[in-house]
Amino acid sequence: MILTYIWHDCFVLTTESAILVFDYWKDPFAGKDNIPDFIKNADSGKPLYVIASHHHKDHYTTKIFDWLNYLPDVHYILSRDIEKFSRHVFRPDSVYGKPKPTSGQVSILQPGDRFEDGVISVEAFGSTDIGNSYMVTIEGQTVFHAGDLNAWIWKDESTPEEVEKAIDDFKAILGKIAVKYPVIDFAMFPVDSRIGSDYFEGARIFVRAIDVRHFFPMHFGLGETSEEQLKFRLDAAKVSCYANPARGEYICLQSPYSCFVSPFLPKETGEK
Repeated sequence: MILTYIWHDCFVLTTESAILVFDYWKDPFAGKDNIPDFIKNADSGKPLYVIASHHHKDHYTTKIFDWLNYLPDVHYILSRDIEKFSRHVFRPDSVYGKPKPTSGQVSILQPGDRFEDGVISVEAFGSTDIGNSYMVTIEGQTVFHAGDLNAWIWKDESTPEEVEKAIDDFKAILGKIAVKYPVIDFAMFPVDSRIGSDYFEGARIFVRAIDVRHFFPMHFGLGETSEEQLKFRLDAAKVSCYANPARGEYICLQSPYSCFVSPFLPKETGEK
């Protein structure tokens, strides 16, 4: 399995049987046609699953439907708010002039829903913002993408009661995930220092509630200047602030198209 970081929250997971794209927003290296290289160079013999957690502009763009012109087997797994936000894309009678997926190419999930097709299984969980977080099972491996699920505490601007509620809301969703998936092979999770003091608290709680084998910080691509962008990247990479010292590997992919290559480790012998 190869996990490739694209930008902000977007990762591409390439496996023996499929290609998965999570929360595509933009590719800094894309040309004028706005088609990323990972689509242009994708293996057309593998199905492509495009998974989006919610409609916020740093997690979703209608450009993902342009990929229908490049690959023969594309399936979209989207949140309910995306369906409402982009209903012009899904209505066959709309005047939207760009590629439209057929009903069979789209699965709309809400927390508690599941998609399965024999290649992947996707279970939707809740978020502390809008939309979903997702657990994907493929080739015996569990892959979690948090979307905007996090302890968004904004500690320097909030009352103690607001901070406590934000953490409690996060733990309530996390508890539902941990019951079903006490061990996760790959987890992509926000570590965003825009929220100020203790920005890492959500990640710290997450890796102590669930046994995460490979943790990838994300959601650090919203800097308005190059200096701010660098700060957010460096803050996300301060893994000593949140890592569980007893377990897990923490991999900071921060340059577009940087990769983590994982050998297949069967469950019964997969301890590191």
